[in-house]
Amino acid sequence: MRYLVLSFVLGMAATLLPLLVQMLAEDVRDEPSRHSILSYAWYAYIVVALSEEGSKFLVLRCYAYPKKSFVGPFDGIVYSVMIGMGFATVENIEYVRQFGLETGFSRFFLAIPAHASFAVLMGYPAGKAKSDRPHAFWLMLQGVLVAVLFHGSFDFFLFLQQKREVTKYLSTGMLDFGTFASFYIAVRLAMRAIRKHRSDPDDPDQEEDSDKNTNFEQQE
Repeated sequence: MRYLVLSFVLGMAATLLPLLVQMLAEDVRDEPSRHSILSYAWYAYIVVALSEEGSKFLVLRCYAYPKKSFVGPFDGIVYSVMIGMGFATVENIEYVRQFGLETGFSRFFLAIPAHASFAVLMGYPAGKAKSDRPHAFWLMLQGVLVAVLFHGSFDFFLFLQQKREVTKYLSTGMLDFGTFASFYIAVRLAMRAIRKHRSDPDDPDQEEDSDKNTNFEQQE
């Protein structure tokens, strides 16, 4: 429990690096007419998504991953989600401070579950990497890139709603659909990762639970 609480706190602290990156980068939303769609994509996928998911990954890799209790995909999911929720908590507080309770309330039903889904997509491969050392680097890279892909897509369609050159041809409803589709696919993939973990008999997490049950039965 202590490790999970610390993961949540470190997730809150992980907002500092993306904040610095985003302060140094030019925000395309400040002057939408000056920036191309490619600039919007760069801002959404690299400046925002990569900085945020990369910062959360650093906490996962440097703090949670070395723990002895971190043995498989389920641990990767749990630690990653706790880090993501710490991050989302600070982000939501900041949105409430800037835009009011209504914005914070709406984000509770979309942005926060989205962060949780991105965390599962990152945490599951990181957990697999712990027991598959030869492929550990590629598994963790896969987790980061998939999280960045869906996080970036989620933000990209939201940001485009502020660009008149886009909304002339695409309604905000269509752009909202792009955001929701990114969210929905991420959630579905996250749920599939959780189901895959539960059905995998070779998962170290499953073996650990089995050992605990065996020891308990012997004590009885």
